[in-house]
Amino acid sequence: MAPGRYWRVGVLAIALVFVFPFFGWGAEGPRGPWGETGKGDGVRINVLADDLAALKQEWQLSQLSDQGPWSEYGATSVCGQRLPGSPSDDVLCGRSFIACSEDNPQIGPGPAMDVHKRMVDRQGSPVSGADGQWVTIGTTCLPSMVPGVGPQLTLAMIREAFHDTDFTLPVVNIQPEGDVTLVNLPTYFEVRFPEAGFGPDEVDTPDPARLLGYRIEVRPRLKSVTYHLGERTVGPTTSLGGPHPTGDVTATYTRPGTHEVRADIVYTGQFRVGGSDWFDIPGEVDLEGTPVTLTVREAKARLYTN
Repeated sequence: MAPGRYWRVGVLAIALVFVFPFFGWGAEGPRGPWGETGKGDGVRINVLADDLAALKQEWQLSQLSDQGPWSEYGATSVCGQRLPGSPSDDVLCGRSFIACSEDNPQIGPGPAMDVHKRMVDRQGSPVSGADGQWVTIGTTCLPSMVPGVGPQLTLAMIREAFHDTDFTLPVVNIQPEGDVTLVNLPTYFEVRFPEAGFGPDEVDTPDPARLLGYRIEVRPRLKSVTYHLGERTVGPTTSLGGPHPTGDVTATYTRPGTHEVRADIVYTGQFRVGGSDWFDIPGEVDLEGTPVTLTVREAKARLYTN
């Protein structure tokens, strides 16, 4: 992702005086699903949606005059160096999302980025003096709303990529073996995960092309299993069952017949970027397991004479 995507805008002194006093640079955002969303691993989100709307208003007012200098804005990752144009100005890490909130539109889903401003002339060169130096004006979780900053990786993109994971579908192993049991005989069920696909805690790497070039790792997490056993349903539960005699998912059938047995699974997800800690992906994935046909037979005792 190329750094230095900025927007040159004309600045009116009256616009700066009128608009910027209303910016909530020091405001701490309300709480969200990450916990205390105003803070996160040292990241303080203090440029909210209303602040960025005011920034847009300042830009619109500036169009009334051809006089310079003009404002140039940039946004850089909270994980790397803090000035636009540096080699790590677009790197992401866990801090990019921990302070953000997908549920709170004032905070935004992330990534968290520092917002910078400097003054330039009509050719785009920084003006002389302090006005031509980058000044950090705050940190936002809505960087795409900053003038001149293009699309950014969002939690929604990560969630969509996770939902397209080739998940492992669980199968049920039955004891007695052979998918045949007897009336009134306790039958034991155990979930197993085939090699194909990604099961609980197995790490997948979605195509970076769909994530703006970022290499993100995702992994499914087991939330629950529901056993459909014909005459009864067990769950939702976190138990994967087990073999005779220790398994805790059992059924005893009262009459002969056949039953389609399966274990449906609910996955949640986590992601990490740049070797960070794992962070939860909002939502869950419900999948129907691979069915197995269980035959229940009736055993009859017979007396034979020699």
